[in-house]
Amino acid sequence: MSIKYTIICCLFFFVSCVSTKKTAVNYHSDPAVNFTSMLQKEVSRPDATTVGVSLTVLSPKLDFDFSGAAGFDSVEKDTPLQATQPFRIASLTKTFVAVAVLRLREKGLLSIDDPITNYISKEHISILKNGGYTPEKITLRQCMMHTSGLFDYAEGGPDYIAEASKDPSRRWTRTEQLQFAMDHGKPQGLPGTTYHYSDTGYILLGETIEKLMNTGLAEGLRILLKFEELGMSSTWLESLEEEPAGLLPHVKRYMGDVDASTWDNSVDLYGGGGLASTTRDVGVFIQALFNNQVFEKEGTLEVMLLTKEFTKQGKSLPEYRLGIDSIIGRKSGIVGYLHSGFWGTVYIHFPVYNCTIVVNDTNGGDNDILQAAIDYVQWLDKELQK
Repeated sequence: MSIKYTIICCLFFFVSCVSTKKTAVNYHSDPAVNFTSMLQKEVSRPDATTVGVSLTVLSPKLDFDFSGAAGFDSVEKDTPLQATQPFRIASLTKTFVAVAVLRLREKGLLSIDDPITNYISKEHISILKNGGYTPEKITLRQCMMHTSGLFDYAEGGPDYIAEASKDPSRRWTRTEQLQFAMDHGKPQGLPGTTYHYSDTGYILLGETIEKLMNTGLAEGLRILLKFEELGMSSTWLESLEEEPAGLLPHVKRYMGDVDASTWDNSVDLYGGGGLASTTRDVGVFIQALFNNQVFEKEGTLEVMLLTKEFTKQGKSLPEYRLGIDSIIGRKSGIVGYLHSGFWGTVYIHFPVYNCTIVVNDTNGGDNDILQAAIDYVQWLDKELQK
């Protein structure tokens, strides 16, 4: 589902990058002490809306390897939150799905400029045509960049959430979600001409992975993304594969004031969302992605980030690349790559610091953890350069 925290992240980053005000700092020499203090401060504020927050910060360059948590895992505040508790990561799943598609490209099984009609069922092609689309003109690349013109079944309007809330136990299918997009919205533009965030495109990318891997989506992601090899023992596609043994209870998820933890996760499952994980596993994956441990061919990461392609064409780089958003400090020029999720999860990676920060908020409240962590990363990098 949506990337509602991305704008907040952008504001944080721009403020952090362009600020000229010198603020006195009094950091401890041990990074873990500083990050722990940030967490405790956040949940202890008198005006805090956050009941619990977990944080992972990884950076070999800055010698950061931290995971911690503070507060509680639900608004009932009856169980302290632990850093190893898993949660639904919602739209962060899109980064994983886009990487999996690019791994299929590395294997020579597709071109990202192929039409989606090469990989989706005849039934789904028919649904798209009946909905006013020309699916043979919609490409995998456009689905990854949200330029397909496909109406977003999940949050193109209020209808889907309203319908899902009527029966939280309903088991949705990909076909039903695709049809819902046709019934409740219209094409948002010709393919490749306009940006329109769309979970609909990503459920079709999920179908593509299933077809080419001859497996279910869960197994396809697990193999292509090297979960076992990377030691990601707390990540799985919820309800489409067995939950790893020995995990703690999930952090609860909320739809405003509604406890949506028991909603069947098929409401957001087939590519636009669906993965459950921890801040540490997400951090491990993003670090691996940017440190040549996921892709197997030189240049694939550049394809994902569109850097070479757009430079050659003399075009301005879009903020949303292939499954990953981006921001650039207006004065510093520092680039951050990020994605956020509906339930209160966000990651951001700064290549210049080789640093990944992942935050999960129990109830999607307002918190300053991301900003505090970014401030500290920038401060320490400057100190090390002195």
